[in-house]
Amino acid sequence: MLLNEIFYSIQGEGKNLGKPSIFVRLGGCNLACTWCDSKFTWHPKYQDNHLSDLGKIVDEVKKYPCKHLVITGGEPLLQQKQIAGLMNLLLGYTAEIETNGSVPCTINRYLTQINCSPKLSNSGNKSYNLKILPTNKKVFYKFVVCKKTDLQEIKVYIKKWKIPAERVYLMPEGITRKAIEEKSEWLIDICKQEGYHFTTRLHVLTYGGERKK
Repeated sequence: MLLNEIFYSIQGEGKNLGKPSIFVRLGGCNLACTWCDSKFTWHPKYQDNHLSDLGKIVDEVKKYPCKHLVITGGEPLLQQKQIAGLMNLLLGYTAEIETNGSVPCTINRYLTQINCSPKLSNSGNKSYNLKILPTNKKVFYKFVVCKKTDLQEIKVYIKKWKIPAERVYLMPEGITRKAIEEKSEWLIDICKQEGYHFTTRLHVLTYGGERKK
């Protein structure tokens, strides 16, 4: 498995915000977001991934007093066979996954939740078809919002893919407390108007945007 890091923290975003979780961050991504806060998983200049066998990963995971995983990246669905193998070795553990929605998910039965964050024009990527659809009841959709004008594109996208408002989370883009706080008030107002959920970035507010190693 192409691994980047394993650490124990709290889920900082989305439906399970605040939940103690073991993060298994995988290397590699099929996109290149301009504002990505995890370029060390894919960018040639910054990446520090390494190959690790599943047994070593299991041993590391079991060091922590927790049985819930957040499988993230990069784009973890590029390694679905390896994820299935890992979960088969971690009986009694639950897992949610972070994905950009560009890769079909074939490991749904191993997951309790799918956090799908479609990357729209503010990410700098070309548009792509959503491959993880709301017919899957485990999926929740998280949109990164840089500025107010992003909302029109998000609303068009939600309508196109028939995503229920109650499964939509809007999150302010930012890797500093100041950036998140500046966007939060007006973004909360929009969520109240549209019936969406607001999610902050709790890990950034608590620990800052610098990577801890």
